[in-house]
Amino acid sequence: MRGSIIKGHIFAFSSVFFWSALYVSVKVLLEDLSPFELLFLQFVCGYCMLLALKPKRLKLPLKEEALFALAGLCGISIYNLFLNLAMEQTYASNVSIIIATAPLFTGIFAFFLRFEKPYLNFFIGFVLCIVGVGLLSFGNGSEVGFSLFGDMLALISALGWGAYSVSIVGIMNKGYDLILTTRKMIFYGIVFMLPGFFIFDFAPKWSAFIESSFLLNFIFVAVFASGICFVMWNRATALIGAVKTNIYVYLTPIITIVVVMIVLGERLSIYGFIGVVLTLFGVILAECRNKNQGLKPSYTQS
Repeated sequence: MRGSIIKGHIFAFSSVFFWSALYVSVKVLLEDLSPFELLFLQFVCGYCMLLALKPKRLKLPLKEEALFALAGLCGISIYNLFLNLAMEQTYASNVSIIIATAPLFTGIFAFFLRFEKPYLNFFIGFVLCIVGVGLLSFGNGSEVGFSLFGDMLALISALGWGAYSVSIVGIMNKGYDLILTTRKMIFYGIVFMLPGFFIFDFAPKWSAFIESSFLLNFIFVAVFASGICFVMWNRATALIGAVKTNIYVYLTPIITIVVVMIVLGERLSIYGFIGVVLTLFGVILAECRNKNQGLKPSYTQS
């Protein structure tokens, strides 16, 4: 029992660590690939990797297929497309902080669908996060318009993950094989990417894959961030529960900021630092209820 708990914490931390480093790798890859090109290629490779690990088919009734399709649309297509678009337009540190607000959108959807009852801490935390994101956008660097547009794209990405977090609750309760579950969601995510070929250009710079640094970053994004991390996160949730697993989400911006300062040379202004503190405090506060209400169960990423 104790061994399973330790494994759960290791899986949770490992997935968050890799997801945190994802922002840096994406920033590097977007120098040679468009956001859509990267999105499509990384998840096709991730799907093929999971297929090789377990070449079985998960057969489901039509109603559950629709739930998997919704999860794929929100958690794979919308979340990752707008994340990649945001990374092209704003700072990696900004994106990591804004994505950490995803639990707030999960709460809004849960309230709207009457899965949860509204409570005061949530709304106070939501206001703090909005103020924090505003400070990040307007106070972190001189390119205000550039940063603001990218930050809005990151908010849409967080919105997509919030919808995914609500839709996946029913899937997690079914107890399906984790690899098959993840692969099926990625499959539907790829299907919903296909209309993008009519909107975005798709002409990858294949010569870039010859460069070792580019190839290593792509392998990391495709294999770990687009496949294995989802499996580890779901496994951690099964071992230690969604609430304890969700605590590790709050490490994402901290790890990302340290990595981007070292690798990309990005820096936070004093206003940006205050924005980080307000945003993280707002998210944590919004996740807490009083003793009579207990803790809100959360199903969130990364």
